[in-house]
Amino acid sequence: MSDLPPLPSEQLLIDHLASSTRSSLASAIVMSPGRGQAANALAAAFPNSKTTSWFVDLHRAERAREVTSEDVHVICQPDLPDTRWELALLPVLKTGEAEMNRDLIHQSWQRLTIGGELIAAVNAPKDTWLLNQLQALGPKVRCHDHATGRVYSVRKSSETFKPKTFDAEFTHRVDDRILTVHSRPSVFSHRSIDRAAAAMIRHVPIPIGSTVLELGCGNGAVAMAAAVRSQTGHAYAVDCNSRAVQCTERAAAQNQIKNLTAIVNHDGELPDVPPCDIALLNPPYYGDFRIAEHFMVTAAKKLRSGGEAYVITKQTDRYLEYDWWPLEMTDRKTAQSYDLLRFIRE
Repeated sequence: MSDLPPLPSEQLLIDHLASSTRSSLASAIVMSPGRGQAANALAAAFPNSKTTSWFVDLHRAERAREVTSEDVHVICQPDLPDTRWELALLPVLKTGEAEMNRDLIHQSWQRLTIGGELIAAVNAPKDTWLLNQLQALGPKVRCHDHATGRVYSVRKSSETFKPKTFDAEFTHRVDDRILTVHSRPSVFSHRSIDRAAAAMIRHVPIPIGSTVLELGCGNGAVAMAAAVRSQTGHAYAVDCNSRAVQCTERAAAQNQIKNLTAIVNHDGELPDVPPCDIALLNPPYYGDFRIAEHFMVTAAKKLRSGGEAYVITKQTDRYLEYDWWPLEMTDRKTAQSYDLLRFIRE
C-alpha cells in the first residue's frame, strides 16, 4: 500500500499546498476518501502544526497509518473531533457520496476558527456541484482551475452559518414489532433498508437462544431483527464503518434491544465474540470479491462446528468457484431477486 498514489482530488490538494504562500499553521484536519497523503504534505510543510487525518472507516484508517508520517495523528471515529482548526482539507471524488461530502463540509466549517480556511478539491474540471455547496457557506469562494479538476478555497469570517444534519430515521416491521432504524451518510443503504437485507430478514430462520454474528451490519436492521428473534441469545453486529456501528448502537438503545453488541472491526479478529451458531453475510459487490472472501473466512473462524453461514447474493457463481473449507454449501434458494446460500461449518 505504501506505493499507492494519491487519489486525483487529493493530488490536486497536494499540488495546491506546494504552491501556497502560507508561512505558518497551528492546526489542520484532512478528510480523505483515500490514504490521506495530503496530511503528510501538511506535516512536511508545517512540522510544528497539529495535523489530524480523519477517517470514518477503520480499514482506510489502518491502511493510511502504513503510509502516514508519525507527525500526523490518524483517527477513526463517526464525526470530526469537536475542536478548532485553522485549516481543513477535503478531497472530493466526482463519484463520491453527495450527502457525506455535504456533511463533512458543514462539520469542518463549523469547527474552523474565525479566519480559518477550508480548501476542497474535486477531480472534475467542469464542476459546479462542489462550488455550489461551498458558496452556500456565505463567504467568497476562490476557484483554481486545473486540467484534472478544480481546487476551491473559502475563508471563515463569522459563525452565522447553520449546519444541517443529514441523519435519517425510519421504521420497519419484524414479526409483531416495529423497529426504528438510524442511518447516516457513508453507512450502507442510507435512508432505507437494502433489498438484500430485507430478504435476509424475511428468509433466514433465527432460533431462540442463538448466538448470531452479522458481518457488514450497515445500519443494523438485520442484526436487530436477529437479536429480537433470538430472544435469550445474542447478536453481534460488525462493520468497519464507525458510523454504521454508531447507528446500530443508537437504534438498539431506542428499541430497547439489550442482547446486541456492535463492534468496529476491519480485520476479522474478534476475540470478544464467542463461537456463533449463525453468521449473516451480505457482502458489497465492489472490491473484486475480496470483501466477500474476508467475510467467509471470518465466518469460518467464528462459527462453532455445525454452525450456519447465510449469504445473500447475486454472485452465486463466484461462490461456487471457491473451496470454502471448513464451510460447505448445503442449500441454495431464491429469496426475492437474490440467491440465499446456506453453508455449514464442519
